[in-house]
Amino acid sequence: MSPSKEPPRGEAAWKAAKQEIADRNEAAYARGRRERAARNVAWAKRRNEQEREANAQIRRSTAR
Repeated sequence: MSPSKEPPRGEAAWKAAKQEIADRNEAAYARGRRERAARNVAWAKRRNEQEREANAQIRRSTAR
């Protein structure tokens, strides 16, 4: 095996492992931000629909 093909050892291995963990954490944070944004959009859409329905009911009840 040539030196460049050998797995890292010692501090280099520790730094590589630390970087892999940091990369996975960042990916998890990004996924969480996307999922949270999607939930917020869905919540806002439901809330707007509820408000429209409530306003329509008010208009129907006052039109009588």
